[in-house]
Amino acid sequence: MAGKIEMEIAFPDIVNNAQVNHPTFGPGRVLLRTGEDEKSKAIVKFKEEGEKKLALRFAKLTVDKVEEEPVAEKEGEA
Repeated sequence: MAGKIEMEIAFPDIVNNAQVNHPTFGPGRVLLRTGEDEKSKAIVKFKEEGEKKLALRFAKLTVDKVEEEPVAEKEGEA
């Protein structure tokens, strides 16, 4: 079986701490994303439905906002 090897990350916008929206579960935040291919999964904490483990290729998530994790300030900097 011959085929093209895909080197791109599937669903690059769905990262840890991203605020997402699901058509059924509503708004939520990505707690953990695993995988870089079509088998990628994410654990998302939804406001109303709680935590769900979703296969990204089926989830139909849209990204509302990506929040960076806070960076610790170095001592002595203002």
